[in-house]
Amino acid sequence: MSKKVFIIASPLETNHATEMLGYPIIYSGIGKINATIAAVKASSLYKEIINIGSCGSLNIKSGELVEIGRVYQDIDLTPLTSYGKTLFEHNSKEINLASGFEYSSMSCFTTDYFYDESQRDKYSQSYLDMINRCDIIDMECYAIAKVCKQFNIKFSSYKWVSDDGNATSWEKNCQIGLEKVKKQLATQN
Repeated sequence: MSKKVFIIASPLETNHATEMLGYPIIYSGIGKINATIAAVKASSLYKEIINIGSCGSLNIKSGELVEIGRVYQDIDLTPLTSYGKTLFEHNSKEINLASGFEYSSMSCFTTDYFYDESQRDKYSQSYLDMINRCDIIDMECYAIAKVCKQFNIKFSSYKWVSDDGNATSWEKNCQIGLEKVKKQLATQN
């Protein structure tokens, strides 16, 4: 079993690289289903999964790097259970990514919606509350974290803020964020 692998949604986020810092990259595709498939595939081959990539935020400026400490899912089974919880699962609303003595207080809300301020009326109030409450919004982290928790795989996630609901500078901000995450992870190796 190999040591580490990166799971990243899109090759556009890394200039189509096949490895980073000496470890392979698996491109999952965008969204929770694609991320789950990639994480299950990786769980039998690697001891550690690192998820990196772009994210949105209404609270942190574009270009900033965030290490995720807690991740929440976008699931709505109301009135059967409260928003964010999976029925018949214990502790399904939040996954804590704390490792050892290090802990990031940064929170991520994983959803399959790209938040677009101009379409605000289409979102539920519960969804809007979460994007305002959490530090960042992404489309893969919760799914990968859940697979890693299930299969006891070490997991961490680093996201760079690429937008605030306006995707016009996404590619430029991905380049800035990728360089920041490489520096951060190089100091940890």
